[in-house]
Amino acid sequence: MAYLPPSPPNLISCNESSDLESIQEIVVSINDYILSVISNPEVWFSLKQQCISMLSIEEENTLFEFSSEHSALSNLYWGIQSIEASIQPETSEEKMSRLRNSERMLQMPALLEEQGTTTSGVPNSTLVAFSYYYLSIVSCLQGDSLQTTLHFLQSVLVSPDVLRNDIAPELCQCIFFTPGVSKSDEEVRDIARKYKYRATYYQVISYGKSHQRSSECTEKLLQRPMKYRPAIYTANEHSVTCESLQYQNPQSVDMQENELNDIFNKSKTSRKIEKSANNFKGSSCLDWNLHEDYNPEVGKDTRVMSLNDFLNDSQPTKAYNEETLANRSQSLIGHFNRSIFDIQAQQAYKARSAHIEDVSSLRQLELEEDSSYGSITFEGMRRNLQTIQLGDGVQTHSRRARRMSLWENLQSFIKEVLGNDDEKYLSEVTMIYQILNGKQGVKYSMLKDVILDQLLTAISSSEEKTVIKASMTALTKIISVNRTAIDEVKKKGLNLSHLANALKQNVQEAAILIYLIKPSPTEIKSLELLPALVDVVASTSSSSSYTFRPSPPLLTPPAASLMIIEVLVTAFDHATNTMHLAEISSPSVLGGLLDVAKSGNSGEFISLARVLVKCMKFDGINRKYIYQHTRVAPFAHLLQSKDREEIFIALQFLHEVLKIPRSSAIKILQQIKKEGSFDIQDTLLQCIKQLQGDHRLFAADILLQLNVLDSPPESKKFRNEAIRALLEAVTYSECKNMQLLSTLILSNIGGTYSWKGEPYTAAWLMKRGGLTSISHMNMIRNINWSDECLQDTGIDGWCCKIARRIIETGKSTFCGLQEGLKSKNKSVAKACLIAIAWLSIEISKGPNSLKYSACEVLLEEISQLLHPGLELEERLLACICIYNFSSGKGIHKLINFSEGVRESLRRLSNMTWMADELHKATYYLFSKSDQRISCVHTQTIEMHQSGSGAVTALIYHKGLLFSGYSDGSVKVWNVDEKLSSTLLWNIKEHKSAVTCFSVSETGESVLSGSADKTIRIWQIVKGKLECVEVIKTKESIRRLEALGNMIFVITKGHKMKMIDSSRTSQSIFKGKGVKSMVASQGKMYIGCVDSSIQELILANKREKEIRAPTRSWRIQNKPISSVVVYKDMLYSSSTHVEMSNIKDLRRSYEPQMSISAEKGSNIVAMAVVEDFIYLNRSSSTNTIQVWLRRTQQKVGRLSAGSKITSLLTGNDIVFCGTEAGVIKGWVPL
Repeated sequence: MAYLPPSPPNLISCNESSDLESIQEIVVSINDYILSVISNPEVWFSLKQQCISMLSIEEENTLFEFSSEHSALSNLYWGIQSIEASIQPETSEEKMSRLRNSERMLQMPALLEEQGTTTSGVPNSTLVAFSYYYLSIVSCLQGDSLQTTLHFLQSVLVSPDVLRNDIAPELCQCIFFTPGVSKSDEEVRDIARKYKYRATYYQVISYGKSHQRSSECTEKLLQRPMKYRPAIYTANEHSVTCESLQYQNPQSVDMQENELNDIFNKSKTSRKIEKSANNFKGSSCLDWNLHEDYNPEVGKDTRVMSLNDFLNDSQPTKAYNEETLANRSQSLIGHFNRSIFDIQAQQAYKARSAHIEDVSSLRQLELEEDSSYGSITFEGMRRNLQTIQLGDGVQTHSRRARRMSLWENLQSFIKEVLGNDDEKYLSEVTMIYQILNGKQGVKYSMLKDVILDQLLTAISSSEEKTVIKASMTALTKIISVNRTAIDEVKKKGLNLSHLANALKQNVQEAAILIYLIKPSPTEIKSLELLPALVDVVASTSSSSSYTFRPSPPLLTPPAASLMIIEVLVTAFDHATNTMHLAEISSPSVLGGLLDVAKSGNSGEFISLARVLVKCMKFDGINRKYIYQHTRVAPFAHLLQSKDREEIFIALQFLHEVLKIPRSSAIKILQQIKKEGSFDIQDTLLQCIKQLQGDHRLFAADILLQLNVLDSPPESKKFRNEAIRALLEAVTYSECKNMQLLSTLILSNIGGTYSWKGEPYTAAWLMKRGGLTSISHMNMIRNINWSDECLQDTGIDGWCCKIARRIIETGKSTFCGLQEGLKSKNKSVAKACLIAIAWLSIEISKGPNSLKYSACEVLLEEISQLLHPGLELEERLLACICIYNFSSGKGIHKLINFSEGVRESLRRLSNMTWMADELHKATYYLFSKSDQRISCVHTQTIEMHQSGSGAVTALIYHKGLLFSGYSDGSVKVWNVDEKLSSTLLWNIKEHKSAVTCFSVSETGESVLSGSADKTIRIWQIVKGKLECVEVIKTKESIRRLEALGNMIFVITKGHKMKMIDSSRTSQSIFKGKGVKSMVASQGKMYIGCVDSSIQELILANKREKEIRAPTRSWRIQNKPISSVVVYKDMLYSSSTHVEMSNIKDLRRSYEPQMSISAEKGSNIVAMAVVEDFIYLNRSSSTNTIQVWLRRTQQKVGRLSAGSKITSLLTGNDIVFCGTEAGVIKGWVPL
């Protein structure tokens, strides 16, 4: 077909990066090709015939009306015809006029929906591709080489197949294909999109320069016969002339009234073009520009353009300056599917010289103010219009008639657009208002008032939802692009309640108005908008990915709702914010919030980040949903912002979103590293150096975690700065909050979190150290031992990597943590202990010098945390640290331990294998005679709550002490590290005495049995104790044990029942009177009334007697009141205590130890710990006897002050509840 100049040797390759020179070569190649098409009549007419054939255009039927369904084909055909007519005009003005007409006609088919639809049987993609191709020819004739390139590339983007096979195969082969390599349409689109991006960028940075073809290419073109060459260069010269005249005074241009009337009469035709523009979805930024660029010269709406001409007064219209155009062009970078309107906005300064028109007759029009109503009346306008004089005489009747026709057109036009429910009028209202806003004079101010008054009246008084919606949308657009209008709206008394009612009736546009008016948080709360806002957000359609773009002038209802929701969840007290968070904590709402920001601007993104941080802190379900459905990398890009507030929220969001199970957190870190288009570690380093307070620590936390993923030596500088920032906050910070935050970061950066964002590093360490007993686990608060994060296999590897990097910083790390251990703030000291515990895992693998260094600095402080009376969690963590420090040759450091430390290790030996190993080591390091036992018990706890009767049951659950009372109430106490107690909950749901407690095997629930014949199952849900199930029985409950899905019950009549998961009850051990029971290692041991002991194997429900009842006539009525399992030993009590090894029970029951009976006394209750056995006898119900477990020697007694009704041991503390309602606790020191 057309002549194609040889490709330059350095033409852009799809595999190479572009520079400005290579972009220029692409522009030259495309323009030369277009010129060669125009220059060759045969090629031109061949292409035209091909277009007519492919689009099924019948030339004899092309004079149909524009209102026909064939209007798109008609516009295309006559656009091509107009190009031909412009090639050889008589004058340059005629040429440019025809080119402009052609451009306007080609715009209409170019704006059709591209994919999946047809027009008159022709695929829209083919129709649009031809339209953009001919638009590139128009731009070439107008002398704009860059615009020619952009139109051509857009044509390729629409339909690569048509361009490469039918329109311009040689050119496509040259710039999109490599010899011998085939490419799909999508690959061609990707290349064209990159070219278009670069060309757009070049257009922006070269603004103001002349885009002339190089002399070399021009010379080549001159060497070929070109029939239309003179006309082409005339066009180029004319474009320069127009450019030089762009600042001419528009007063020199005039238009007659009949021309204006003609424009108004043709306004309906322009609406069809509007409709096509509104239906055009192919451009991601078309909607912005339809609302953003209200300059009437760009040809968006001929009806509004004519109104602007009508209102144009003697003042010169302001032209776009260079900065405005540059900013507008820059806002389009990154959006490749640009519309014609985008391109016209960049070339508006050229269009002004050709489009500036004025109406001198309208400058003489004066408006009459109606004194009665204080507003403009159309009748007054008519009277003024009829008396207008021109020159020395009165206007003629025909002149007056033309004026009346002109005014009637204007009146009809304004009435038509105001309050109309048709979407196509809304942009017109905004454009009219903006035009009026740019004018000075009373008449323009009064016209603006008319517009606002009618809109406000429709909002407040109309009963039609469609009218209210249209009026709100129009008012929203006016305020969005004319911020001064908001003051006028407020003065006119726009009522927030009207907007709130409209929003509740699903008029979503009301959300935008509420946001723009900026009411106070209190006013927003009083409107009770949250449910309606949630509905707006939840209805947001899903978007595929996040897109950063500049802020458009118009908000969407979901975006405005998001920003109002941000106020509702952040601006009030904790209780109010939490109440609001509960209403938005659902997948549908969170999904809507995320979708809003996917297509939003940076302001919406910041609001989203703030809301998400609050949601993650509120509920673990939210945190997991956000992790699964949010790409975190875009939030990291906010760190590059120049706005500190944006940096702050980005750091806070990233810090919060990483508080999840470790394997998931690693995936987020990898995503940030992979998708980040900048050096995030360097950015975070600058944050550490420049920021203060919490945000500096957030940056250090994120940087240190990202650094673990790196192995290069140069990454040490990032690691060292991050660690230094955290340790400085621990050691030197005068701010307690910063010190606590830094230690919390250090304590969990090597471990894990639950999905609720709760730190689970300590739980992981204790479970790793051998803590397996449910009873012991339940002494530790705020831990769900069945949480999935504790089964995360990625924690070990992560812990080793990050510990190795921190330890490499040297002794300074140990010294900093030592200072934290000494802190008077118990939370700070505990966090430092956790950090030392996970660091000790890697220390144990290191050289002896490293262990000695750690022991020298930390061992003395840590050993003090082993003593009884301290929290069990601290004691176990200290045990883990000492075990790791003393591994290998470090064991000799145990020689320096005091007797108290060794005794503490012995008491912990039953809880973890680490403590047992340390106990054995100290046993062999010292002579056995040195092992001492302190028998002195000190009362440390006393709790009393009057009015509830006797304390009938005690148990530990999640580190909290549960107590049951004879009036049926359940009270929950928090016993802190200072052994002081606080009553958390007091709930009375049982109708009679609470007789017993048990903890479920998973540790998630606590069960209470009562004399009211019910079992209640309790759980701590969102910080509150709730009864989640009630199980009814036929008899009062005396004892119960939960094991797996089954519940074992001893009733008041000494019967034993087994309740399965379906809550069906079954009797077991029929014929036996059952007194006590205990579960251990999949078996149940039952003490009976006849002094026998029975065994139940849970796997097969097999019953076995392991101790026969006493058959002596002299020994009667000796029921087994208590059975306890401790260290594989079974302890039973009746009148005396016996102990047998569980392993030996398979052969025969032979007691290995016995505590003799006291005459006339039975044992009511028994508890066993490492050193002691505690007994409450019927002969002395007010006291607890203390016996040494190993030597069976009585060493003391503890007085409760009144009858003891319950007994419990835990964490070396012995508790008892009394008949007087008092709970007392003693610690052996």
